[in-house]
Amino acid sequence: MTVSSSDTVVTATDTPIVLGVDGGGTKTLARVAQLAGDGHLKLLGEGTAGSSNQVALGVDAAFDNLRQSIDQACSNAGVLRESIAASVVALAGSGTESAQRKILGFAAKQLKLAHTRVAHDGEAALAAGTPAGWGVALIVGTGAVAFGMNQSGSTAIVGGWGYWFGDEGSAYWIGLTALRAVAQADDGRACETKLTPAILQDLEVESARELLNALRKRGDVRLGIANLAPLVCDQAESGDEVAVSLLDTAAQHWARHVGCVAQQLDMALQVPLAIAGGVLCGSEYARAKLAQRLASTELAVESLELVQAPVDGCLKLAARGLVNF
Repeated sequence: MTVSSSDTVVTATDTPIVLGVDGGGTKTLARVAQLAGDGHLKLLGEGTAGSSNQVALGVDAAFDNLRQSIDQACSNAGVLRESIAASVVALAGSGTESAQRKILGFAAKQLKLAHTRVAHDGEAALAAGTPAGWGVALIVGTGAVAFGMNQSGSTAIVGGWGYWFGDEGSAYWIGLTALRAVAQADDGRACETKLTPAILQDLEVESARELLNALRKRGDVRLGIANLAPLVCDQAESGDEVAVSLLDTAAQHWARHVGCVAQQLDMALQVPLAIAGGVLCGSEYARAKLAQRLASTELAVESLELVQAPVDGCLKLAARGLVNF
């Protein structure tokens, strides 16, 4: 089942309309599509908004962004929310039953969406990026999590604990570790690194001691720290030893996430892998580090798919689930 924006448009009365929403720590992306008789999905419209992570933002702000993205997608598609036959939403911070109940209640009562399912964001990435819908999905964005499903349908999750005491290898973790390296170098407690001038320039300050206020002025400190991850990847690629070591450690965390999921699900040695999130999708160097680390383990990757739009996995899950609603 593919998602296309070039197929012939079919009328709403002929085939069902589905909604997919992918909400991460940075943004929420909603897409509306129509299911054709041949199983293809015709993309009708999309909408974007800020993060819909209710743990990080609070319920009201998160759901405001969720509504905004869906309304924008429906408006661009020229359809009403009430005409959507099925929807699947994959939102960061929705791993608990209480969080999922809140989402489902909001979708039914406030958005008037029929037949909504809350999926793990890893399940959406897996649906979008693996040939048969089983395997392991590794998402490394603002947070970090691995989701797996074996051929029997059993699932497992590793990581995704949040930035307070988890998300090792995530954009936030990378940015935070880099800032610690800069602070320690400024104190003389660690070796100098090219991360220092790069981060000072990015945050528009002249000294390391000004970094705290510079981050506060950015508003969302967590996001400001996570936004440093691409800079760290660039410095590692240019050969800075501190940045290289940092990415080596991150790659260990990524590979460990994947390996633990595969082990829990008793997967065969050949495992399809889907990767998503801004860190891995945005840096070829980071992907090479992951591949290098995976190659040193007993786990063999059968196929590797880069998933730029996990929301398409939500659309596929919504379409597949129509017969079960």
